[in-house]
Amino acid sequence: MEPSASVELPARSALTDRVYDLLRTRIIDLVLEPGARLNADRLGADMDVSPTPVREALNRLAAEGLVTAAPYRGFRVSPLLSRTDLVQLLRARQVIECAAVEQAADFRDQLVVQELTALVTRMDELTRATPLDVKAFNSADAAFHRLAVEASGNRFLAQALESLHVHIQLARHYQGRSTAEAKQANEEHRHLVAAIADGDGGLACAAARQHIDGVLDRLQPHLPTNDGEEAAR
Repeated sequence: MEPSASVELPARSALTDRVYDLLRTRIIDLVLEPGARLNADRLGADMDVSPTPVREALNRLAAEGLVTAAPYRGFRVSPLLSRTDLVQLLRARQVIECAAVEQAADFRDQLVVQELTALVTRMDELTRATPLDVKAFNSADAAFHRLAVEASGNRFLAQALESLHVHIQLARHYQGRSTAEAKQANEEHRHLVAAIADGDGGLACAAARQHIDGVLDRLQPHLPTNDGEEAAR
């Protein structure tokens, strides 16, 4: 999802920030669906603001790749990532997380281990509810991975993961996330926490790698059969 060369430099203001946060959330939650046309006047009326902060927010979203901008055609929500892009995204995430949790295991910070364990417990509780609260589970899952990477103490790894965060969140929409899938994912989380708690960097890296492989396996049935099919959507 490449931002258009015509995208203006993103503007910043408190109002623009609020509009940006709202639009970003709507895109990530698929309230604004991939490919949907985004009319600044209509969106402004809906949010009770003028079109100006909406356009500024849309330019910022375009710079992130969540929105596309084309001359004389306006803004649209960017399409979901293709099969190839998703695989590459997960492989990039695998590199970042393996390096990060290996370092986190070296630190063996007990407070971090407690916080990670609490998130695993929270996700366990969510998997016992029927139906599964997918949004709440995804939120806890994102917090778990963010904390695991931040525990490395390497701000560049944390920034690298954050730069992928939006696309990781969107990638979850390919996954139906059944209760069985959620339980399997959380069992993988549990192995990762145990490795960090034991101070075993090699095992932590292997657990992170196995988890990302599991994510890809669970995504496979929900992916388009080829990039051409995705582009046609």
